Amino acid sequence: MKTNSKLNINPQLGTHIGIPAPIDSANELRNVTYDPKTKAWCTTVGFEKYFSNNNNLVPFNGSAQREVDSVYCFQQHNGARQSLLFETNGRLYVINGSSENFDQIASGRNIPTPTQPHTSYEPYGRYVIISNGIDGPIKFRGQGGGKPSSEMLTDLGWRQLPGSPRVRAVGDPDEQPVTFLDASNTLINNQIWDPEDSTYQGITSTTASEVSSYSYKVSFVNEAGSESPLSQASNVIEYTAQSVTRGAASGVPSTGFIVDIPRGPNGTLARRIYRTKNGGITYFFLTQLNENGSNTITDFAPDSQLGAEAPALTDSVLMPSPACKFTATFKNCLFIDGGEMDPTRLYFSNPLQPDTFSAFDFFEVGTREGGDITGLAPYYNSLLVFRENAIDLVRGSAGTFELIPFIQGVGTLSPQSIVPIPNLGMSFLSQDGVYLLKGGFDGGADLQLTKLSLPIQEFFDRASRDRLPVAVGAYSQKWRELHYYLTLDGQTFNNIGLVYHVDNSTWSTRTGFPVKSITTDKDGNFVCGYDENNVYSGYSGSQTTGMPAKGGLFVITGCRRQGYVFANIIPNVEEGPGIDAKFRSSWIDFNYPAQKKHVKYLYLHALTTGDVNLDVTVYKDREWANGITSPTIVMQRADHPDQPVYADERYVFGKVNWQDKLLTQIRVDVANLSCSEFAWEFETSDRIEFIGYTVEYQLDQTKTIRGKL
Repeated sequence: MKTNSKLNINPQLGTHIGIPAPIDSANELRNVTYDPKTKAWCTTVGFEKYFSNNNNLVPFNGSAQREVDSVYCFQQHNGARQSLLFETNGRLYVINGSSENFDQIASGRNIPTPTQPHTSYEPYGRYVIISNGIDGPIKFRGQGGGKPSSEMLTDLGWRQLPGSPRVRAVGDPDEQPVTFLDASNTLINNQIWDPEDSTYQGITSTTASEVSSYSYKVSFVNEAGSESPLSQASNVIEYTAQSVTRGAASGVPSTGFIVDIPRGPNGTLARRIYRTKNGGITYFFLTQLNENGSNTITDFAPDSQLGAEAPALTDSVLMPSPACKFTATFKNCLFIDGGEMDPTRLYFSNPLQPDTFSAFDFFEVGTREGGDITGLAPYYNSLLVFRENAIDLVRGSAGTFELIPFIQGVGTLSPQSIVPIPNLGMSFLSQDGVYLLKGGFDGGADLQLTKLSLPIQEFFDRASRDRLPVAVGAYSQKWRELHYYLTLDGQTFNNIGLVYHVDNSTWSTRTGFPVKSITTDKDGNFVCGYDENNVYSGYSGSQTTGMPAKGGLFVITGCRRQGYVFANIIPNVEEGPGIDAKFRSSWIDFNYPAQKKHVKYLYLHALTTGDVNLDVTVYKDREWANGITSPTIVMQRADHPDQPVYADERYVFGKVNWQDKLLTQIRVDVANLSCSEFAWEFETSDRIEFIGYTVEYQLDQTKTIRGKL
């Protein structure tokens, strides 16, 4: 006797490749997005050029263009102003949106090797810190203010000591030319000022034959508020007081000094002058010049007018890591790694002074196993210090920072994969999967590490370890997706995208997306850099018609197009083919694999929007090579009039009532397929919104055949 039964999978969940797999998971789910309102998987995804109005991928077709090695969107004023930076062929550019072009702001930069991490970008107040471990780290302050973009770039940290000041010699009071300063504003002739006079100013003694000696130092202050190390001391100026008679007056005049001072590097806004007291060796604050143009000062300040003691030599030192790889902002301090020369050293700046580093403000993580530092990221009230096979934490605040171990055995080789997800935690790629850090140490909470990638573990078994450093990731609040792009099976480019859909906590994959670098803009759009550039010299006829045309930046959109291809017509490129989306179900054993099932019908639960052709293929008993494809079905409701579609001349505006998409069950005849386990799939480049499915089948008493003897 046969029994009619049905299995309902609604809603359909994401990819799970393990055995056994959950019945509501997919064995393959490719090039789709998820709509949390309808719980539908949609094929509305593709990519198009960044400047959609320009032809032939202009302006990314110049001879200086190659693959985009890094890209970053620097947002300021709550996104009211954004600067889109990208690197290609050793040059750093910023997009000029007003002219739909870009401006070069640096050249001669390192071109990363195929296994070298990309440039890191870290916002700090008005700046974004740019570092790559080879070139010196730099600060970009953003566009605006009427200045060219090239002037928005300054070095991070102080690269050399200020030059030493020089005090000019002082001659006799009445010698010519005059080198003796009687007062601050005028040179006095034929008069000796009374020291009791309130307008009288001078530094040296008013006692005859008494020797006065002084020395000066200088420091620079840049626009970030950071003070440089002190310069070396100036020459020591000595002056012996002497009595002078002018007319009927006699006395011992006091003199001031003329001091030559150095100018600071680009970005210097002020210079601070320090001076000793008479005969002393300790320096005190004298004055601050709020400019970087003058070459001399005149000093008339007596010792009583000097300010606070100068900073100690250890309070500000030269840039401790002039080729750092990674930076992070935490508790108003800038943290940097030691670069290739000191890969286990972690330095931190003075609070609110990203360029000023104290001689003793650093940690050494190499005292514990875990390897070199591979990334930094602030997280709640901690700074995560990622290492090759460990994660450490920096806790506390400036003056009380402490380094504590968190976990060993899990780390990252992919610095560009460390991505925060709002309300979830911090995700990152490790050598064996994707992990999520959530929680914290404050208020009794626990910091927990969870592995997100268990359903797609097969991809990490195939991942190319040498290219994990160039894996990239980003999260978009618009798409509500976490994207990772990495290399599988020994390829030389990122050939797989892994997408985590936050709204249903499942995975899908992306193929055909040539992502080498990725970021998100203020609106949540994924902005990506192409993995090559074959339009840099324009169309010359050497490119094959239909070959993918790549160059510069592109944006992931809902256009359902695979970028652009070369064409034989002006403007020499045209839209590429559609993106192939694919769904393949998990293997369904109907809870009893030993009993034969006779599958009769498959019902697709979809949101129909008009004429969409779909081919469905069914499989039996885990044999993917022997599928049976049903006749092509049209995604229209079978027992209703066809829904209007835009491309049909029968339906024009004003003559039909346009409809919203409708939930429909499309029946597919499976021809009474006899099997122990059942699976099915479809692949399309058309628009599909797929929610789930129902399988109708019959059971009898037939069992699977016994094993072969």
